[in-house]
Amino acid sequence: MKDYTEIIRRSVKRDFSRANFKRFESQKAPRPKHIRRVVEINEISGYAKYRRFVLGKLVRILGRWDGGGWFVQFVRDEDRQRLNAAAGWSNDKTVYLLDGVKLDE
Repeated sequence: MKDYTEIIRRSVKRDFSRANFKRFESQKAPRPKHIRRVVEINEISGYAKYRRFVLGKLVRILGRWDGGGWFVQFVRDEDRQRLNAAAGWSNDKTVYLLDGVKLDE
């Protein structure tokens, strides 16, 4: 009689040895102070309902958030003012955390 637990253990071990567990990066990570254009917003993003105020706008990268987003500032002050007015935020807000966005290369 075969030892099925040993067979399963070897099979799982073989599968894990072949797997590639490197983190997948869908886009090149821009460096801080680079200027990029927002080209896509995910449906589950916090800014999805403000899509028309963010899509196509130029943003300056301030840094990366460990949760999967970017800290940014708008390059044009008018874009920032329109977003703040639409969202009901203070006009003093200048730094935004964009999550679920795709930036141009």
